[in-house]
Amino acid sequence: MSEVTDLLTALRNGDMTVEQVAERFRRLAWRHPAPPDGPAPADPEPPLPDSFEEVVMAYSRHELTDTQYEALLRAATTRAQNRPG
Repeated sequence: MSEVTDLLTALRNGDMTVEQVAERFRRLAWRHPAPPDGPAPADPEPPLPDSFEEVVMAYSRHELTDTQYEALLRAATTRAQNRPG
């Protein structure tokens, strides 16, 4: 499992609020999948752990509401103020 998966599970279970998960998302060191060489494979690869792909897949499985997805997307693309870099 990845930290992103754990956070999404905590959100679905009600152990964390969307605001708490969003705060963690702002601090994550997101991994970025490499672009595919050539056409997309017939059997897509599983989502890269600790990448936003995990969030997209959860949303496509209807595990996140539109509002939750939008909040997490904003958080993942916004740096925390005290995050280096």
